[in-house]
Amino acid sequence: MRVTRWLRAHPRVLAGSFSTLAILGWQFIGAPAFRFLPSPTEIAGVFVEQRGGLWLATSATGAAALIGFFLGCGIAVALALIALFSRSVEAAVLRLGLALYSVPIIVIAPLFVLWLGAGQKPRIALSALAVFFGVLVGTIRGLRAVTQQSRDLMHVLSANGFQVFRFLRIPFALPYIMNALKIAAPAAVFGAIVGEWVGADRGLGVVLIYSLFQFQVPTLWAAMVLTTAIALGGYALIGVLEQVAMPWHESVRAARLETR
Repeated sequence: MRVTRWLRAHPRVLAGSFSTLAILGWQFIGAPAFRFLPSPTEIAGVFVEQRGGLWLATSATGAAALIGFFLGCGIAVALALIALFSRSVEAAVLRLGLALYSVPIIVIAPLFVLWLGAGQKPRIALSALAVFFGVLVGTIRGLRAVTQQSRDLMHVLSANGFQVFRFLRIPFALPYIMNALKIAAPAAVFGAIVGEWVGADRGLGVVLIYSLFQFQVPTLWAAMVLTTAIALGGYALIGVLEQVAMPWHESVRAARLETR
């Protein structure tokens, strides 16, 4: 019982122990048993031997995902603000976003290459497209989440339109926007990877394709690890931004209490 209570009080120790056991099991049991499952030491060897090429590929994918993330989020937030003018405008904006979201990225990717040419532009465009709809819906829902009681209170206080937007709509919308951004960060990486599959000369997507067809399994897994790391890093950065932007929200306060 004491051990169980101690582990519950120290979840990081439990997570670290589980991760260590999983890696050891992968190294000595999983890798020898499965043909296309390289051991962690083999993957680490790829990081050492191909560190230069992997760094260039990671920086190319990360740059495309970062630019696409900001571009897609910026357009989505701008359209969400326009949608505040009326319900008909909101419906039109949502239909546009749904139409774009309904087309699979892997299908539209070759068209982007034809329109924008091979290189960085189609990767950025696909990354922006991957994040656009989620941020659009989250921002619109957040801006419309203001309660009638809050609006009545601002009316009693004789607040103007800008004050209502600044002190009412933005605080209500921030939790929705942050949740949408958390989903958008990994989606931006996925969009950049898809763009690299159809028209690029470097990037983690290129490494994934070439290592797959050449049966370089350790390199394939190394690229997968780096892709996952970029996506998780983006998610973590949004989590930090969430704590800075809305420390008053109950979700942030609860997370801080759990880490103590």
